[in-house]
Amino acid sequence: MRISTSMIYQKGLQSIQQQTADMVRTQQQVSTGRRILTPADDPIAAARALELGQSKAVNTQFGLNLGYADDNLKLLESKLVGVGDILQYTRERAVQAGNGAMSDEDLRYIATDLKSQFDAMLSLANSQNGQGEYVFSGYKAGVKPFDGGMTGITYAGDQGGRTIQVSASRFMPVSLAGDQVFDRTRIIDVNATRTPTDEKPTTNDALYSFKGNNNQGTGGAPLVHFGDTTLPPDDPDSPRNPDNQGRRYIIAYRETTPGDPATGAYSIEEVLPGDGGRVPVPGAVGLVPGTTHSFNGIEIELPAHVPATNPEDPGSIEDGDNFEVMVASSNMFTNYALAVTAFDDHTGVGPAGGVAFALENLDFAIENVLKFRAQIGSQMVETEQLQNLGDDLDLQYATAISRLEDVDYAKAITDLTRQQTFLQAAQQSFMRVTGLSLFNFLN
Repeated sequence: MRISTSMIYQKGLQSIQQQTADMVRTQQQVSTGRRILTPADDPIAAARALELGQSKAVNTQFGLNLGYADDNLKLLESKLVGVGDILQYTRERAVQAGNGAMSDEDLRYIATDLKSQFDAMLSLANSQNGQGEYVFSGYKAGVKPFDGGMTGITYAGDQGGRTIQVSASRFMPVSLAGDQVFDRTRIIDVNATRTPTDEKPTTNDALYSFKGNNNQGTGGAPLVHFGDTTLPPDDPDSPRNPDNQGRRYIIAYRETTPGDPATGAYSIEEVLPGDGGRVPVPGAVGLVPGTTHSFNGIEIELPAHVPATNPEDPGSIEDGDNFEVMVASSNMFTNYALAVTAFDDHTGVGPAGGVAFALENLDFAIENVLKFRAQIGSQMVETEQLQNLGDDLDLQYATAISRLEDVDYAKAITDLTRQQTFLQAAQQSFMRVTGLSLFNFLN
């Protein structure tokens, strides 16, 4: 082997550079806390760490989505609580209206109060979240879901529900379709029949028939049932036509010649909600007692006049008697408006029928709201559980990544000390070797 001065310098330089590079790399590991500085350090561990990092980032995003979903669910819960409070308050006022000591003026005050509550409930139905999205409009987040007033409410949303992905396989609903909350508070099956009773002389639970509180006749309220259910739903006379639901009628019996039942006849008026007053039902004038009259999807068996055994006693119906018939709706707003109308305009029939109608349909509405509150509550529990699972999974990912990437400080510091010693030895030996020369031994 031929040894030259240039070779000594070259080998010495390479050794010092290698020792310096090893020491710098170890120093970077100590300063960054990472064992893998480049993928070349450990390709398999680097690839696995990258995969785990991506999974951890997805899990972090799911956590953010869970926070967003929880905020929306809490907003929905608060709005449903508000609607439920209004319905409960209205129910209490309806019970108060049934007090016989209430004057007509007192009942009008109650009706005025409930009209304000109606507007408050409509405002809650049109609630928006922090992004300006309507929470009860289904998929149509930018469309105001409900419009109108006491005379009628229209729904402009759809039947969908917006969702957000909160896990790999779970899409959490964060909105509700307003028609499910406010327009499906009770199921009305016109084909369902029931046996009429004296207290409720109707063949369907959605029909209500009441006797006027000042009637002189001894007979009960007229029998009411839905008409021909074989008619198509879009037929204006079909009982399945939604336009036939949510209506209130006043039936009046009058004798042309007082005291002569032979001159007695019925007339029917519809009471329009929202201060609409009363309008005659077309063709419902001069109706003969004891006959059946069909209109707007219902049939009413008009009570016949049956004289009393004692001529001094009243018969089954007397001049001036009034009756009230109400057809419920599946829509919460419509039933609410009907109840308010019964407190505001009850001339001849009294408020008792409106009270009974209000209490039953308010109970349906409250039950429907509670159903959705239970659903929202269940989802909020689920979001909390998913958040806890996400936190545990995030910890597992961090632990696995740390095991792959983090430096072993005890080993790194030991290696750094050893490499410093090697570098110093290399530098010192290089100085010694480069100082050697044959001329030092020549005289």
